[in-house]
Amino acid sequence: MTRHRVVVIGNGMAGARFVDDLLARDRADRFDVTVFGDEPHGNYNRILLSSVLAGHHSPADILINPLSWYAARGVTLHAGVRVDEIDLCARSVRGAGGTLAEYDTLVMATGSQPIVPRMDGLVAEGGGFRDGVFVFRTLDDCDRIMAFAGHARRAVIIGGGLLGLEAARGLLNHDIEVHVVHLMPHIMDAQLDAAAGAILQRQLAEMGVHLHFETLTTAVLGNGHVAGVAFKDGSTLDCDMVVLSAGIRPNVELARRAGLRVNRGIVVGDDLGCVDTPDVHAVGECAEHRGRVYGLVAPLWEQTQVLADRLSGRAPGALYCGSRTSTRLKVAGLDVAVMGRKEPEDAGDEGVSYQEPARGVYKKLIVRGDRLVGAIVMGDGAIVPSLLQVFGDGSTLDPNRAELLFPLSFGAPVLSPERMPDSAQICDCNAVSKGDIVEAVMAGARGLQAVCDATRAGTGCGSCRPEVQEIIDFACRTVDAPPGAPGFELQQESA
Repeated sequence: MTRHRVVVIGNGMAGARFVDDLLARDRADRFDVTVFGDEPHGNYNRILLSSVLAGHHSPADILINPLSWYAARGVTLHAGVRVDEIDLCARSVRGAGGTLAEYDTLVMATGSQPIVPRMDGLVAEGGGFRDGVFVFRTLDDCDRIMAFAGHARRAVIIGGGLLGLEAARGLLNHDIEVHVVHLMPHIMDAQLDAAAGAILQRQLAEMGVHLHFETLTTAVLGNGHVAGVAFKDGSTLDCDMVVLSAGIRPNVELARRAGLRVNRGIVVGDDLGCVDTPDVHAVGECAEHRGRVYGLVAPLWEQTQVLADRLSGRAPGALYCGSRTSTRLKVAGLDVAVMGRKEPEDAGDEGVSYQEPARGVYKKLIVRGDRLVGAIVMGDGAIVPSLLQVFGDGSTLDPNRAELLFPLSFGAPVLSPERMPDSAQICDCNAVSKGDIVEAVMAGARGLQAVCDATRAGTGCGSCRPEVQEIIDFACRTVDAPPGAPGFELQQESA
């Protein structure tokens, strides 16, 4: 039988996850899979780069699929080979060095690239960044930053978004004076409102991070190597290291040159197929679906599952209809959860909030028509699973909103493992669900560390570890229950 040739461009979190999903459904060994990846590594968890920079993880710790993983599954991986050309008529792709691969189905998973703001002095005379200027996007970037940090005294991070703050936190561990320069009035403005940003700013300042707001960097100063930065208001700041973290944009140039339809991202329909090109698909940060580009892990997983279902024949009519975005992370030691909208938008929207800056606590709900359409929670991870549940299923809220913010004060239980569906994602960093944790326990992993080793849950930012432990306790009680006692089957059927 002739095998169906699938070529995947991109070996990041989207491309490798799609390959994993497709092979898991390929019981008849019908697919011949080839992957092109720009980086010379296997697939790794990009979310954990800041932990590598901070010294909490080694590069090996964040590998998801090492090079041996591909060989063991018969996948041809061209690691470190950038694709230069796609020929839609010949159904082929050509990589650097003349590597050629023909396809029956092509999957674009080219991800994103760092935005490099316009400023004088970034580029050295011979081309490339001036000595001491870095972007922070890949494992190799991380290695270069750590090597340079060993003899730097002051670093300036351009950009106060999540990645910029994580870079700042990581560099603090290298005994460097760290300054974050942000164009907007508060940090992480894409995820947080001003009040939450102020609380996080206070935490970062206590850690030693110097923050500069509403400041535009216009130039990197120095002769041959970095000596400082200049701002639009005419002021300057001495430094010997600059890290650019001003956001990301989808990698679409290859698709545009090939003739695929591109707006902000590669335009796809609900089948994740490129418009007017049925044998080409796009997933992840490079894909634009219904006018939206997603930069979070959960939508990425949903897309790869739908596409794998369609191509494998497991569910040929599967459609991707968009994602309700939510994420959990740890920033500057604070547990942060963000879902949906961060501000009221319609006249009938209701905002409910509570803050305690000294303890780093902030809780905010956006309610529309008695349904939760957005939330920001900092410093109180216990209420997050319940909020994620009502946000995800769109259930009607109790009229007393305070019960959501302070459930224990009103005698209302937080969402227990028994009531939580198996599909509930517990670890955003590694996309681990409650069901994955339960399966690990049933397979013999009984302690927190054993389950974390088996599933990778809790090995990222660590904010989910209390919930992981609760699920382990629940699963152990059920596994050890006497015959005939209620078990997993009842819960799974109701989920």
